[in-house]
Amino acid sequence: MVPLPLANILHYRLRSVLSALGIGIAICMLLTLSGLARGTLHEVADRWEAVDADLIVFPRGWGDSASARSGNGLWDSCAKLIRERHAGVVERVVPVFTWQIRLGGQDQMVAGVDADQWHVLTGGRKLSSGRLFDPDGRFARWIEKELLTGGGTDDAPAPRERLDLARAPHPGLEIVIDSRLARAGGYRVGHSVRAANHEWKIVGIVPHGAMTRVFMPRRTAQYLFGGSIQQSTLMFVKVRPGCDVGPAARSIAQAISQDVVPLASYRGMLRAKFGIMFHYVDAANAVALVIAFLFIMVTLYTMVLQRMRDIAILKSSGASDWFIVRQVLGESALLTVGGTVAGVALACATGWAIETFKPLYTVTITWRWIGIAVCAAAVGAGASAVYPAWQATRVDIAEALTLE
Repeated sequence: MVPLPLANILHYRLRSVLSALGIGIAICMLLTLSGLARGTLHEVADRWEAVDADLIVFPRGWGDSASARSGNGLWDSCAKLIRERHAGVVERVVPVFTWQIRLGGQDQMVAGVDADQWHVLTGGRKLSSGRLFDPDGRFARWIEKELLTGGGTDDAPAPRERLDLARAPHPGLEIVIDSRLARAGGYRVGHSVRAANHEWKIVGIVPHGAMTRVFMPRRTAQYLFGGSIQQSTLMFVKVRPGCDVGPAARSIAQAISQDVVPLASYRGMLRAKFGIMFHYVDAANAVALVIAFLFIMVTLYTMVLQRMRDIAILKSSGASDWFIVRQVLGESALLTVGGTVAGVALACATGWAIETFKPLYTVTITWRWIGIAVCAAAVGAGASAVYPAWQATRVDIAEALTLE
């Protein structure tokens, strides 16, 4: 014998399917939007945490906005100062110049780094194809000679218009990109791409997971985007084995009068800068869930009105109010379970589709958020059934049975 709640749902198939679909869409929206927002942000944090360093040096005063800053920040002389004053603590200092360029249909963070320190930013990842830019450092030495000794000084480099990097004796307009950007843009080693008003040659591809999706010679980035080869954006510091990161950070910060934070703090800085986005996403999800369960409540209430005679017969046969309430709650639970299962499946399919057709986006659907969705659905199912169940218990037997 089919349970009464299931029999009622099967009797009104189309309405039941639409009600469950409404819940499914709300659950899919919750998981997909949350997974997209948090997944993309955490993917950036994961890539930065892959850097083989312990500390990040930022200009003082940047605060949490440091995670989104680029361009000139620190004088390169800070790296020498750190190495000299903390030789017993610091293993290496890596200056990096960051900038934004548009590539692959999106703005990409570019990391300008010296070729001999590039492996630090990739966490030891090797190139999957091609070669590294300026592998022997000839371009870096050439531009340093031109700007620092060829008519310029440390405080007044040679004018920018004197150098045409496209005609430099050693190639400087070379980039290495990661595998996800290569897939998104259909790029291959040897391709030429135009970005930031220059023509760049892709000379290598690195597996996904490095600090940024685009790497270029630091001197190129400094010269084109910063106007000076004397400044970088930030510096990564690796402390020697056995040294405490906290005391080292405080000592370096005091010595150079700049902000020094553990690399592990970068994720928190990202959350502090972009965390407001999560509130907007969660608010939109909450509204979608409320609308879905209001729809369930209206559906159940309509069913109660349509089955007043049936409810009256049950009550006249000895059914208690609690029995009637259980039937309404059962219908709500069945619709919600069906909608939740459909919503989770639809969210997984949507996440796969987004990452397949938009490779630069990351959708992370975790068991934690699936649990949140299930709990939200359970609470909504109970809340949406309260009023219809109460109305069902108030059916007047005599009036319902004599109703034409």
